[in-house]
Amino acid sequence: MRQYVIHPAKHPLPALTGRVFAPEGEPFCEGPCAAIDHYAWGGDYRPEARAYLAWDDVGLRVLLCAREQTVSARVAAFGGPVWQDSCLESFFQPFTDDPRYVNVEVNAAGAALIGIGPDRANRAALTACPEGMDIRASRHDGGWWAVGYTIPFAWVEAAFGRPMPRNAAFRGNFYCCDESIHPHFGSWCPIDAPQPDFHRPECFGRLAMEVDTDGVF
Repeated sequence: MRQYVIHPAKHPLPALTGRVFAPEGEPFCEGPCAAIDHYAWGGDYRPEARAYLAWDDVGLRVLLCAREQTVSARVAAFGGPVWQDSCLESFFQPFTDDPRYVNVEVNAAGAALIGIGPDRANRAALTACPEGMDIRASRHDGGWWAVGYTIPFAWVEAAFGRPMPRNAAFRGNFYCCDESIHPHFGSWCPIDAPQPDFHRPECFGRLAMEVDTDGVF
């Protein structure tokens, strides 16, 4: 099982909107990344893609990026089929004794699909973006593109009905995909399935929040 250690945030998420993004030289991306480098299905198109996470007293700070010459961003409405576009996704299971997980899927235009449930067939789709999530997408100019947002602890705790410890270890996976201009299906943790299916919580990796050395954020 792959593991990613989520360190306390030392820098804010970059202001992606309207600017071209590159991880090199970006303060938020100074730490290790979760490489989205497993391509179980599709052809030879396998773009470099990464996930960077940090946390603070507000929530998990998430930044996903991919390097592609061309991207698709046709879906503009919240809750639309963004996975058909160039899309970066994060799935989180906040509590290991609760089978429900959160899927956050964002296309290159910043349109999102968010849901909660235990599997693909039983999901409650959100009708609006949670307060404080603040989804952003960079401008694409033939290289890297990125999306960033916050998973507020207050929203997670309200949705799951219990507090989330700030030194918790939980589970999740990260994805880079497109079903339109150049189909591909990349994941951080490998998925054993006969066809593309990101809703495989049994394949999630371990995500561990690390506290400061003095134990206080």
